[in-house]
Amino acid sequence: MKSTVLGTWAALVLASASLAAQAAEVTLTGWAFGSGHDVNASGSGVTAGSYSGGAGGFQGRLAGAGHLDTGAFLTYCVELEEAFSFGSSAMTGYTLVGGDSYFQARRLASPNRPDGAGVAERLGQLLTWAQADPSHVDTSFESTALQLAIWNIVYDTDWSVGAPSSFNDSSSHHSLASAFLAGASTTSSRYDVWVLTRAGTQDFLVTTLRVPESGTLALTAAALAGVALARRRRA
Repeated sequence: MKSTVLGTWAALVLASASLAAQAAEVTLTGWAFGSGHDVNASGSGVTAGSYSGGAGGFQGRLAGAGHLDTGAFLTYCVELEEAFSFGSSAMTGYTLVGGDSYFQARRLASPNRPDGAGVAERLGQLLTWAQADPSHVDTSFESTALQLAIWNIVYDTDWSVGAPSSFNDSSSHHSLASAFLAGASTTSSRYDVWVLTRAGTQDFLVTTLRVPESGTLALTAAALAGVALARRRRA
């Protein structure tokens, strides 16, 4: 497994809107935050058994995805079973799929994996926590820990990487990854999670800002109107 993305969190969180299914192109040119660090990951839901090698965020470009296109794409990988290679040529034929559907399909393929909707929501919590403060993830070591935390959510239901369970890691990064997960466990998600997927190669995470439901928008508008009325009365 190899992957990377630009060292700016804004590149991972793309503007929300209706997302049409279309063939997208992903070009990943190197590690984000400088480099990747080796990990030793395994779990009962990992059909490849285990993974030993580099992990971290990736940088590059996203094209063919409409309003989501960017020349400063920052992403993390989803699977421990698939691979890709850095390069200047685009990997074509990717489809953007909603996280709930994507992870539910993975659950059907392997019952040892966690429920789909739960995975997408927990990933949203983790990425919300990571992006809330730029200092949370701004080094290569922290980027590797975040990748481990992402895999833990993809393959496990707990909030810890180190303890033997459905997913664990024996590298020096697992303690920090577990700390990231602990922070995420008490964070409300601000993002919807999507996956750029293509059969036979690595899949990648994308998030969009979560749009409040219409009822919530109406309540917010009513509350703001009430505040404005109260101010006018005091005036």
